Amino acid sequence: MIELTAYGDFNCPFSALASARLGELERRGVASGEWRAVEHDTRIPPAGLDVSGDVADMLTSELDRIRDLLAPGEPDRLRLPVRQVSTALATRRYAGTPAGSRPAVRQGIFDAHWQRGGGIDDPAALDGLGAGSADPDLAGQWRAAWQAATEPIVPVLVLADGYVSRGLGALARLAKLLEG
Repeated sequence: MIELTAYGDFNCPFSALASARLGELERRGVASGEWRAVEHDTRIPPAGLDVSGDVADMLTSELDRIRDLLAPGEPDRLRLPVRQVSTALATRRYAGTPAGSRPAVRQGIFDAHWQRGGGIDDPAALDGLGAGSADPDLAGQWRAAWQAATEPIVPVLVLADGYVSRGLGALARLAKLLEG
């Protein structure tokens, strides 16, 4: 079984695809992974940004790129969200989630944001998704390890031997692992 560590941000569609691919690898028993949530863009204000104008154009372009990357049979689940949210709270709450519950909570957070337009910056919404209490220390450790591993880009995939794949390279590596 392949051991993987992945870093991603809940408001990044490329991270959403990486998470789905990692989840499928785990489901098939090909890999075991640790997903470490990081807040990639700390400039997003606490209230978030309306997805309109340049922000909408950027995210639409990213979603189009994701659709180009989908393998045959890979579902197209991502939709343009209403807001680009700060993921600071979701990241800290995910870090505080018991390790055994993290895969389901991770998928729930991604689905809430990218499929249902849910407010993953809302404590009540995170409660409903099963997120744990905030653990800023662990979230900070993940962030420091992510920054030490690569330039600040998401997603990042770290193999057991320390090899680092970034961005589209990480997505390609996950796709190749899914191919067998």
